[in-house]
Amino acid sequence: MEATRTQVQTEGKYIPGTPEGDRYFLECTLELCRISVAKGSSPVGCVIVNKDGKILAEGRNRVMEKWPAEPHEVADASFAHAEMVAFFRLGQIEDPENTTLYSSLEPCIMCGGAIGMVALGRAVWAADDPWGGSGRMIKWNEHPAYKATSVSQCSFPDLEAQAAAMFAPEAHKAYPDEGWKMWQERYPEACKPVLEGKND
Repeated sequence: MEATRTQVQTEGKYIPGTPEGDRYFLECTLELCRISVAKGSSPVGCVIVNKDGKILAEGRNRVMEKWPAEPHEVADASFAHAEMVAFFRLGQIEDPENTTLYSSLEPCIMCGGAIGMVALGRAVWAADDPWGGSGRMIKWNEHPAYKATSVSQCSFPDLEAQAAAMFAPEAHKAYPDEGWKMWQERYPEACKPVLEGKND
């Protein structure tokens, strides 16, 4: 496993639900994004944190990477999204109602479904995904399977901008024209360098 800041002992230092805690853990997801890009995968990172601020597991997108030899790892598969990698690393989830999942990008329907399935207490993401995000299909506050999970909007515009800028090239490459149009409407500044060819 790569050495990242998420392996630093955080229990008691940063608490989920506080401005300092939420910012720190979202920054961790952005660091994992950068590692994913360097490894040839999509820029999405995730950490799962308990109520005391201990990082229980981390994950990053590993769809384009070779399958690792380590146990509780997943890669080289369409479902090797950051959240799913973190869930596999975590194994059995204790006290899910007091657990927060942080992601750099709004989870897709698969990952959003997993969050609801284990009834995590809270989910926070840095940038919305207007095309691929689960919010288009899961009404978090209405669907009976997801009412246990509180979804918190990112309150840090600078982190949202960073996350959107990192994923915009992937949205342009992977999404259909309709999805890319939605990204341009939601994050015009993040998409501008892609349109100008500066990310080639």
